[in-house]
Amino acid sequence: MIRPISGFILALSFAGAAWGQNETPLRPETVFELEAVSDPHFAPDGSIIAYVRRSNDAASDQTLSSIWLIQPDGREHRPLAEDGGITGMPRWSPDSRNLAYTRLTESGVSLHVRSHDGKDRQLTELPGAPSGLAWSPTGDRLAYAVFQARPRPTAAALPTAAAGAERAAGAEIEDRLVFRLDGAGAIPPGTQLFYMVDVETGAVTSLSEDALGGSGDFAWAGDGRSLIFSADRREQLGELAPDSELHRLDIADGQVTALTDRVGPDSSPRPSPDGRWIAYLGFDDRRMGYHNTELYIMPATGGPARSLSAGLDRSVGNPQWASDGSGLYVQFDDRGTTRVGFLDLEGRLRIVADGLIGATFGRPYTGGDYSVSADGRLAITAGSPQHPAELALVSQTGVQTRLTDINSDALAGIALSPAETISWASPADGRDIQGWVLYPPGFDPARTWPMILEIHGGPFTAYGPAFSAELQLMAAAGYVVVYTNPRGSTSYGYEFANLIHHAYPGEDYDDLMGAVDHMLARGFIDEDRLFVTGGSGGGLLTAWIVGNTDRFAAAASVKPVINWASFVLYSDLPQFFYRYWFASAPWEDPDEYWRRSPLSLVGNVTTPTLMMVGGADIRTPRAETEQYYSALHLNGVPTRLVIIPDSFHGISNSRPSRLLTKVAEILRWFEAYDPALTDQGPSPAP
Repeated sequence: MIRPISGFILALSFAGAAWGQNETPLRPETVFELEAVSDPHFAPDGSIIAYVRRSNDAASDQTLSSIWLIQPDGREHRPLAEDGGITGMPRWSPDSRNLAYTRLTESGVSLHVRSHDGKDRQLTELPGAPSGLAWSPTGDRLAYAVFQARPRPTAAALPTAAAGAERAAGAEIEDRLVFRLDGAGAIPPGTQLFYMVDVETGAVTSLSEDALGGSGDFAWAGDGRSLIFSADRREQLGELAPDSELHRLDIADGQVTALTDRVGPDSSPRPSPDGRWIAYLGFDDRRMGYHNTELYIMPATGGPARSLSAGLDRSVGNPQWASDGSGLYVQFDDRGTTRVGFLDLEGRLRIVADGLIGATFGRPYTGGDYSVSADGRLAITAGSPQHPAELALVSQTGVQTRLTDINSDALAGIALSPAETISWASPADGRDIQGWVLYPPGFDPARTWPMILEIHGGPFTAYGPAFSAELQLMAAAGYVVVYTNPRGSTSYGYEFANLIHHAYPGEDYDDLMGAVDHMLARGFIDEDRLFVTGGSGGGLLTAWIVGNTDRFAAAASVKPVINWASFVLYSDLPQFFYRYWFASAPWEDPDEYWRRSPLSLVGNVTTPTLMMVGGADIRTPRAETEQYYSALHLNGVPTRLVIIPDSFHGISNSRPSRLLTKVAEILRWFEAYDPALTDQGPSPAP
């Protein structure tokens, strides 16, 4: 296990009531008051920090974004836009005197620059939301990438309609494999194109016109004469396995030159301060379910690359150069905790920050953001299971200080549970498995309690000791809540994640049952009041569990994969799933697809099982959920179908009310089949 440097402060102390000191449970309406810090940006000279504040808004039932400014000592904490407008993408100029940002307008998105003296100028209206924004090294230009739509294929010609005659809508024609994405819906044909705007005059220059396009994943070369970007520019894009390369775009003539050519994605280009190196992320694609993403450097002129993080056995991300070019900071997850480390140019690692969490309010996934100043101080998003992400400062010596407390009003007097770390030996092979436990207010181990096993999705993701309104609401309702990182989870290394390679679901089931047995052995869990739920991959495992055991009083399977063949061919990324999660296509080995499908076990199910999905979900399309619901119905198993209208895959992180609906429907179902509350559950719908 990787350990922090000696004397590093591991956790922040946040204001608000600690569990056990106050018996006021978390109220659903409090979710509408939650806020979180994301996307911090330290001015290069270290004088000020800009960050994006995500605020749930009860009136609009939305999570709104705004940029705030704060000094590193916590003073002068203020919004960038006093009018409360929706702003984002803060980017400091190299001299720290100007801040570029985007603003949502009635007609679209505009690009602005705020100078150090507070003067604000709109540079240009953008044709769409930019996917990337970056200052030139001299600070006189900004480059950005925007999606440019192209005409769709046209429908076959029909006879001309007479004046006043009605006709049905014309046919929609599609010839791309990937033509919709979860979270976006239908996507028109088109590409990402680069533009440049002169900060002084506002003049916009188109930098790229070709049909192969670029991406928002780019940076300026040190000499300001080119952009280095990552993109998959193959003509068969969308049909082949993902494989982006680094490219150089010449500002003067628009010429694009490939800089990498290996099999595997290359991304996040970061030229060094002296212009000698380009650092980037990537891996050699071995068609495994999971690969460690490594940090590489190569000469800026091109040539052999070498990995700086090969010895870490963790995926790294968000690389940022030290101002003196001596190495790079990177972010990585280790056993459920998100950290920032510094890798020198020989690959030696030093931990510099710990305890980062993301800015979402749903489930406790690992994540977070950070930024580095020229003098080596860090601005990070940090929090705890009892507190959403706040902004914290990390000094050069590792001392961590909280700068914001934007949830003190919402969480004052609320009892939230800390997360107790647990571990157990898997019944499958004795491997050590890690998890966390949330306890209800007033928990007394001398009593017996109902328990919810909550399972993460992915499957190649990880939970950790992070804030989760969903799980805290379950604990507030009187349940002991257990969440785990079974095999296949990230943050435990390459080998642990790939234990489910071409074997999912499988022995991860044993890991989860080991968690249940571990909690039962502690003596305060009622074995007749066990409940299980999970979303996405967790929904799949929930359905797999009730097909293998009847030990749970009730289950709630949320946005699951139920039938692997239909999922692979109907999800939004068909070119990915069958190549990496199976050894062959569905028509080549239908028996393997069926063997690993929860639908194959539905005849065994007796557990009352709720099914839930977003009405617009195209990652695990609603047909997956509805297949299982129909099968349960036909088999006489108590079931209920819950559709969240218009929601894509990320139900809880789309609108605050959807998070509350998800939790409320699950808890209502569990209460209906809790033997301690009733002997008679609801009858299945006719």
